[in-house]
Amino acid sequence: MGKINGSVKDEMLEKKNWAVVGVSPNEDKFGFKVFDTLKNHKYIVYGVNPKYDEVRGEKIYNELETILDKVECINFVVNPKITYNMMEKLDPSQIKYLWFQPGAYDDKVLELGESKGFNMVHGSCVLVELGKR
Repeated sequence: MGKINGSVKDEMLEKKNWAVVGVSPNEDKFGFKVFDTLKNHKYIVYGVNPKYDEVRGEKIYNELETILDKVECINFVVNPKITYNMMEKLDPSQIKYLWFQPGAYDDKVLELGESKGFNMVHGSCVLVELGKR
């Protein structure tokens, strides 16, 4: 069984290799803000969005599976249906930490994550948490 919230937040924020699913070149969108803020806090961040090849000169990946480096945490900034579909393919022995931005999850997403044993954070914004550091 995975863990939800609580100490998972602190564990995740200690990890340095993140993927942001739903990155956007639009600076007003949360996908951009999360990507940019993680980078500004010295995290290694891989953006994932099939609509874009790059954001601010950074390579953007079509899907998680094309990232060759080890990703420790995934931050989802997409519709819950997209989150769910991506999670179905994920193996918690490879990537065990998932952070769902507000609006990126629903009960089905949380049930799937729990049944697969992921460590998850939801109902909390990574931007707010990093702002406290």
